[in-house]
Amino acid sequence: MNITKYRHLSLALASSLALAGCFGEEEDNSGSAVSRADLPDVAVSRLGQSVWPPISLDQDLPFASVGTTPFAENNMIVLDMSGSMGEPDCSGDYANRSEAAKQALFAWLSANPGDNVGLVSFSKGNIELNSPLGRGESHSTNVVNSIKSLEPKDGTPLLSAMTIARDELEKQAARQGGLGAYRMIVITDGEASRGQNPAPLVREIADNPSNMIELHTIGFCIGGNHALNDPGRVFYTSATSPEDLRAGLDATQGEANSFDASTISFEELSQ
Repeated sequence: MNITKYRHLSLALASSLALAGCFGEEEDNSGSAVSRADLPDVAVSRLGQSVWPPISLDQDLPFASVGTTPFAENNMIVLDMSGSMGEPDCSGDYANRSEAAKQALFAWLSANPGDNVGLVSFSKGNIELNSPLGRGESHSTNVVNSIKSLEPKDGTPLLSAMTIARDELEKQAARQGGLGAYRMIVITDGEASRGQNPAPLVREIADNPSNMIELHTIGFCIGGNHALNDPGRVFYTSATSPEDLRAGLDATQGEANSFDASTISFEELSQ
């Protein structure tokens, strides 16, 4: 199923219904007036949807670190730096999975300089919004430095981290009037910690046709058996190498850039 196309069609339907609701009266074929009260209740909520984004610029909403354009592409990265990311499996020529993930992210960020990007991570027991959505040289440097500083340790609080990412995307959607693109990109190498199963959040996002957030997950060195491998709701890629990681990141943009891990050094990308 083409999730993105389905959501765009649903948004168009919801917009049409909203516009129709702006008129107090309609004319029937006989020319007599029909009041709004006589029309069927086709409120968005009655169609099994909810209005999205649920916030607006009428609220005290700080702007992103850079100017916002209505059709901006927005990529919110959720990066797993739990203890298992320190393992060497699937890391190719790198010391461990965390270094392989960092390398793939640096190369991908360099290839997509025009997009807004933000970062949420969990490492050493901390869940942190390392960077809100933004773009530009200074912003990119902050994102790269944040990724560089992370060390693999402790658990996998996927639900909490993804909730933060969802909130950031919704704030940006309010700034852009719901236009543009909104992607949550999760890189993880294991199951969620106890009480952190992200399935309820996935359903909340994906089962509301008005919600424009695309959910992308790259399952690193875990195969296909994962709570985020939910066909029809999540675009899931299984990665067993640094090359797979980069290919999975490219797929979130519909791109297929080549990635030769042996030609890219961590020092070059993190300068």
